[in-house]
Amino acid sequence: MPVPKSQSNIIIGAQLQKARELLGLSIPETAAEIRVPTQQIENWEKGISQPRLQEIEALASLYGREIDYFLRETPNPPSKIEFRGKPGESLRNLSKDTKIILARFDELCRAAVEFEQLLQKEHGVRLSKMSGNVPPATGAQRIRQQFILEDRPIPDLRNLLESSGARIFEMPIPSDEVSGFSFWHDDYGPCILLNAKDIKGRRNFTLAHELAHLLYSHGSSACFIPSRISGVHSEAERKANQFAVELLLPKKGIVQDFQKRNLSRAPSQKQLAHMSVKWVVSVQALGYKLEHLGLVNQGLTNKIIESRPYFRRPKIPTWKRRLGKRFVQTSLDAYRRNLISVGKLAHVLQIPIRKAMEIVALGGN
Repeated sequence: MPVPKSQSNIIIGAQLQKARELLGLSIPETAAEIRVPTQQIENWEKGISQPRLQEIEALASLYGREIDYFLRETPNPPSKIEFRGKPGESLRNLSKDTKIILARFDELCRAAVEFEQLLQKEHGVRLSKMSGNVPPATGAQRIRQQFILEDRPIPDLRNLLESSGARIFEMPIPSDEVSGFSFWHDDYGPCILLNAKDIKGRRNFTLAHELAHLLYSHGSSACFIPSRISGVHSEAERKANQFAVELLLPKKGIVQDFQKRNLSRAPSQKQLAHMSVKWVVSVQALGYKLEHLGLVNQGLTNKIIESRPYFRRPKIPTWKRRLGKRFVQTSLDAYRRNLISVGKLAHVLQIPIRKAMEIVALGGN
């Protein structure tokens, strides 16, 4: 987006500061990244001076933001992000590329709200937070009752949560540093990011795990969920894992399916993989549940090499799966009503402009 040179104070210093602080970057680090004096960054953030267009573009790239983020006041990004799952590490230990992904996720949530407001579309949230005293099994049962799931597998948890007001996106996390990221925003509502590089079963478990953080008001959480979930020591992470297991693998349904398959106390990894596909979880998550129920030998799961069971590929483009059909449809509606440009549409859908034009010409398919 071009910035008129004649207009003074068009860049809002507070927006530059918010974008930088979300990534945990210091002023000297930012100055070194875009190759300007430290005093320049301080002056821009205080509104004493204005960056040039090429400097604005460099900042937008560094912070994972659109340029318009710096042109107007926006809702504050998630604050006090806690990195969970790796003892002794914090958000600061994450790579710059991963932090940029977190910022881009915030941008997607902001865009979703912006488009809904342009379309005068209501976004109701039908998920209720729980007291910290509620046991994970009880909390999971409440969600199952809310969606009338009984003891069946949940084939599309994402769709259920999005229909209840959650904003869910998938993006590839560099080096798999983070499995999921979540925050409950005053303006955006409950928001969850999943690592698009994980297999479907692990993404589903991460989704349930991050849902627990939201419902238990654990704050903004960036989580690394190890394959051996039994080795997690953080109380918040243990609680989120227990909630996820109870939500995705209800005791009655699992016992009935295990018995129907006539499995032994030492089933093969292939047998567990077939069962895990039905319940849309990883082999490891299923194994720990079966051990907990006393259906298989203790320690069996820790001997299983992390596997990638076959999940049928959905017949939709990868970019559309990652963004979710609700966000894609809202974006297309905003374009068709001339509320956003084709360039903006292509940017939020993370596809080339030519591809965006083809999609519009084909009616959104």
